[in-house]
Amino acid sequence: MGFQSLRKVCCCLFIHTENNQLEDISMANQKTNHPKADDRTGTVDTIAQAEQLLQEATVMEFATLDKRGFPNIVALTPLRPQRSVKQVLFYTDRDTTTIHNIVESGKASIYCFNERHHCSVALQGYAGLVSRSEVQKSFMADLTAYQQSLHYANPVFLRFTTIFVKVRYQDNVTFQKLLDHE
Repeated sequence: MGFQSLRKVCCCLFIHTENNQLEDISMANQKTNHPKADDRTGTVDTIAQAEQLLQEATVMEFATLDKRGFPNIVALTPLRPQRSVKQVLFYTDRDTTTIHNIVESGKASIYCFNERHHCSVALQGYAGLVSRSEVQKSFMADLTAYQQSLHYANPVFLRFTTIFVKVRYQDNVTFQKLLDHE
């Protein structure tokens, strides 16, 4: 299964598990003037929209490929100050399927949805562990109360680096390539 298919599976899985959101999406297919659109050209600022969605997201769907080539999707909470369209940091345990999958293949995808604005952002890129020398004391201070309560036996920070960005705002879909890594 290619990486392009992984994103599609991730998005479809999320939509099909949230029936009320599926209704909202279908009802929102009307032309609107989004504040991030350039009125002169009608183009949408994909990066600005993605940044806004990422900052508002409290949970993200994080997909990796298992050794059989199938997507493994988990819900992860990103570190709030350590996120942008270029990079997102997560806190998890070393002994998870997600980490084992990343060791085999760093290809990953992130997806999050904002029901209030009927929009979503999907990021494709690579994930890897943050080395001990890179971990800053501020990372631990940035953990939410929930993340701190997890008390992982082998805690690690996971860095996702974006290559492609896809933003859906109602009936507008835009793409942007960030890095040349393929």
